[in-house]
Amino acid sequence: MSNRAWPLSLAAHEGLATARTGRWTSLLLILAVAWMVAAPGVADAVGVTHVIDAEREWIDAGGHVFVVTGARTDTGQNPIPALECEHLSAMDGIGASFALRRTSVTGTLTHIPGGRASLFEVSPGALNFLGVAAASQPIVVATSGFADRTGIQNNDPVRVVQRGSSGAAALTSDPLVVRVTNATTMGDEFDGSLLLPTLLTDNADACYVRTDAPHLNAVAVALPALLAHEGTPAVPRARLYSSDFTVDYTTAFEDRPLRWLWVPSVLLLGLIWAMVQWFRRAHTAIYATFGMRTAPRMVMQVTEWGVLATVGLLWGWSLGVVGALALGAHVHQAVVLVSAHAGLTVAGASVLVVLWGLRPTGTLLNTLKER
Repeated sequence: MSNRAWPLSLAAHEGLATARTGRWTSLLLILAVAWMVAAPGVADAVGVTHVIDAEREWIDAGGHVFVVTGARTDTGQNPIPALECEHLSAMDGIGASFALRRTSVTGTLTHIPGGRASLFEVSPGALNFLGVAAASQPIVVATSGFADRTGIQNNDPVRVVQRGSSGAAALTSDPLVVRVTNATTMGDEFDGSLLLPTLLTDNADACYVRTDAPHLNAVAVALPALLAHEGTPAVPRARLYSSDFTVDYTTAFEDRPLRWLWVPSVLLLGLIWAMVQWFRRAHTAIYATFGMRTAPRMVMQVTEWGVLATVGLLWGWSLGVVGALALGAHVHQAVVLVSAHAGLTVAGASVLVVLWGLRPTGTLLNTLKER
């Protein structure tokens, strides 16, 4: 056995030559790296995109909305102070708020005398809450269900006819401008109704409050006192029901199991590399016989791995981004998560390659003895 020390540059050159002439073995390692880089990133990017889209739909449906009503007492249900409700939108953490009061009349339009809809009075904050554009003259907010049934559209000039109990005279409003909106955020029971923005100065039946995820708990705690009636706290409830069986979007991103898919990918790549080196043990023994110690042997193996892993990484990253986009992932999620999984996978596998290179290896004589 030779006692001459191998220069590290020569060991690196040997590793480069092995990667270049490895043929099927090199191709197998490149394919393995590419697949292990692409697959976890694609799965995670698509999964996160689904979570984001589902959370957006949940928010649009009223996920961060509280419906506040008065407490029930022996004499009935307490009202909500309308002005206090309207002014909540000026507070930090509250995006919009408005008061709602039910009426005992039904409403229709003068050119549709046969149609009747529930009529609700809302404070001006409802326009911001529902995303309705203001107009230079008074407006009436028609929910999408009412618009679909009657055919009215945005900016149509109308008059609203209010009818009370039988025998009461109908009241016709001044000219109004129609604003059509989706009232899903308020609740499905309001679809098909008409909302009349008006300045509510006394009491209301309910207060709708929209907040966001960071302020959700703080707003829920503050609302009972802020909208109390004669010292009796109000009762806020989340617009959408939640339980242990519904998704908690505040932790859904951090709790997703797919974020750890790079770990089995690292282990599998480490196993594949170990198998390749095991089948090459006679080849490695020749280098040991000619004096290659642990340090140059590690340089040789790490160089080979670095070349093959770089090719596989670039190929796998490209396939991962394209595959994620093809499966419907958002561009940001596709690029960021595929890149994250790719980096973690190759870095973790590289650590295993280095650890494998530290293990002692025998010479040709040791290999013959094993046989």
